[in-house]
Amino acid sequence: MRLCVQVDLNLDHNPSGGTDPIELRHYNSDEYIAISCPWYLPGHDTVSGRYRFAPEQPPGVIMPPDVVLDRILNFKACNPDYLHTPFWIDKTCINQDASDEKEMAVHSMDLVYQYSGRKVVLDGQERWVGCSLGLLFVEIKTVAELTMLRKLLNSKFAENIDNESRLLVPVEEAVSVLDLIEKILHDSWWHRAWIFQEEFLASRHMILLVPCTLDRTGLFDNENGVDLFGKTAGEIEVRPLNFRTEVTNFCLALYRFVDKAGQDRCSEILKYARRYSSLYRSKHAAGPSSVIKAMSPAIFEDIGTRGITVPSDILAITANCCRYIARLNSHVLNDINESLSIAVLTLFVMNGEILRHDVQREAILKQTVFECLCTAKIRVHPPVPAGELIFIKMCRFPAITMRASGLMVRGVLSRLDKKIKVKVPPPDQDLYWKADHVTQMNTLNEAERRLLKALAKHLHDLQRTQGQGGDALHVKVTEFLNEHEAEKAAGRTPQYWNLHHIQVMMAKAVCRAIAEGRELWLSRLHVPRKWTPWLGIFIPDDPFDVPGVVSFAFTARETNHELKDRGAKLARKNAWVTSLEVRLDPATEQVVPKKWMNGLHFFNNKEHPRDLIIPWPQWMQ
Repeated sequence: MRLCVQVDLNLDHNPSGGTDPIELRHYNSDEYIAISCPWYLPGHDTVSGRYRFAPEQPPGVIMPPDVVLDRILNFKACNPDYLHTPFWIDKTCINQDASDEKEMAVHSMDLVYQYSGRKVVLDGQERWVGCSLGLLFVEIKTVAELTMLRKLLNSKFAENIDNESRLLVPVEEAVSVLDLIEKILHDSWWHRAWIFQEEFLASRHMILLVPCTLDRTGLFDNENGVDLFGKTAGEIEVRPLNFRTEVTNFCLALYRFVDKAGQDRCSEILKYARRYSSLYRSKHAAGPSSVIKAMSPAIFEDIGTRGITVPSDILAITANCCRYIARLNSHVLNDINESLSIAVLTLFVMNGEILRHDVQREAILKQTVFECLCTAKIRVHPPVPAGELIFIKMCRFPAITMRASGLMVRGVLSRLDKKIKVKVPPPDQDLYWKADHVTQMNTLNEAERRLLKALAKHLHDLQRTQGQGGDALHVKVTEFLNEHEAEKAAGRTPQYWNLHHIQVMMAKAVCRAIAEGRELWLSRLHVPRKWTPWLGIFIPDDPFDVPGVVSFAFTARETNHELKDRGAKLARKNAWVTSLEVRLDPATEQVVPKKWMNGLHFFNNKEHPRDLIIPWPQWMQ
């Protein structure tokens, strides 16, 4: 339940349209409309006293401008599904006078917007309840602008095919679309750090209200007669996620056909309205703002480019957006006058983000802290071509302790020492390349199961013919297949982004490597001067042979206790995992990350992990 604000409305009477006093009251609810609006609204900041709390105004409440409350009530009155839904707005629902209470509320605002929309079953039917509502103040004044916006949102100016954005209209017409995009992005809603957080966390649940008093009756109805711009009188409703997606594809498509001035406009637009997943997969770039390698550095960068009244609030905002558990107290840091850049880097590292060790110090010193994070985060190659940025976001050290000598991490150190190439019958290989590998990302298809059976057979043959230790790994792969088939036979729906799903994704990557005829690298628990059975199968980058150098893998995953503890604090429970090729210093037992390395392993997560030190990168020392 969350403290919200309720106003009595009915379909026959909208109090915001009159002059009578309107009573507000606090109301606890788990269904609400989360309002997203700049704190300061020059030219729209009148507070007449018409809206008032009954029986009296609670302590720490700051009344929003009349126009904000007018628009909220108008939206509710025009949308029967939300007529009786209370709303949440920070000025009235967070005690602005109580510093400790306010600090706690600030660090939990992610939950407000994350849970603003949810699916419920009523009378046997599923429907969404609650939403987030963003208020823009830039007005769409002409039918031509409105028509152009509708075409943009309907992918009429650009389309994305096979991760390549293609322009669908002449360049001259496309350039005029930039004027409209820039007009919409001129609104301060796009330029505030706190609002970035609100939109990012609300995601598909966020609706933008854009003032528009044009009569659009019948102009933008779908085949069912429903206005595509929504029901709200005097406003149009736009999904910012849809807007970001289409703006990103449009700018990527246009960038290659315009001069330097046009390219600069596209690049500037993408600073404020970019869609990460579209940019990550894009075959072409459109300036520095279009290059995305991982989500968390991009989040830091986007927040850093936006306005913020209290700079140290960046720490709370980025922690909320990145789903960080470990937090820094901004009040304490301000009291001791700590460097914000150092605090940002500390927050990044203390939440398990993995740093590169092959970056030159001179390059880092020339960068801002946000550019540094983009450069320094280790490059991860997701095992499957779907949900890539979500996977990369999960690639962290699950448990760390910061020491003067470096990071103490807990995981499994295994030695990479046996290279194999699995022979697959031609029919099985043909079946693999004909199968659908895009829509089935959390389960194995028949072709993949056949390839894993061929892998298990190869491992069994190693033990039988050469007396080498493939038997334990053969058994583990077979058990993995049997468990997967049992789950499928039982009709259980696979869950996304838990440890089992990640294991399935890694298995799919191994299958692809087998089908491509690549060599695999077997690993065994590293115990000096003692033989241990192989329990890991990794996919190295070619070439991976370095004469005289012994390579190691470091893998880690959250324990059930860690996952449960983190899941209790966050709205999502995505598992954190590590899978690295590392260099071991036998004298100090310190390990240095070399690169991310996908692989399937079956180490015992209770008995095999141990504590190791990863020294601080040279560029940090």
